[in-house]
Amino acid sequence: MIDSMLARDLLKAQNDLIISARLAHWNVRGPNFYESHLLFGRIYDTASEKVDTLVEVLRGLGYNPTFQEFGGPGGELPSYSCMPLIEMLTGYVTSYMATLLRMRDAVKDKSMAAGLVNLIEQLCEDGTTLLYLLSAAQGL
Repeated sequence: MIDSMLARDLLKAQNDLIISARLAHWNVRGPNFYESHLLFGRIYDTASEKVDTLVEVLRGLGYNPTFQEFGGPGGELPSYSCMPLIEMLTGYVTSYMATLLRMRDAVKDKSMAAGLVNLIEQLCEDGTTLLYLLSAAQGL
């Protein structure tokens, strides 16, 4: 059995990132439109690629998500300009990574959750790549 609150937080963080990246992808404007549009599309694709696998693994460990985990962030985008959207997505990726690490630490000693730990490690690698790309886009 896994911590249902932590599983819920993980799915929410992942879904918030996916929805925000898609909104940024669709709405970015300005002189760096094309590069940002491609970056935000890559973030969306990377974050959403393993969402089904994560839900299936969590279900296999006894967690049954409800629709609330997939509601996504509300409100407006902070801007349609590249830099504020990059900063917003950096925050979402950072939050997602922190939740992944909390989940990994909560289950790492449980042999029955080895598949989840392996998946979390893959998701952390993806998140690290996304943070690098976002940092490069900011010129950091």
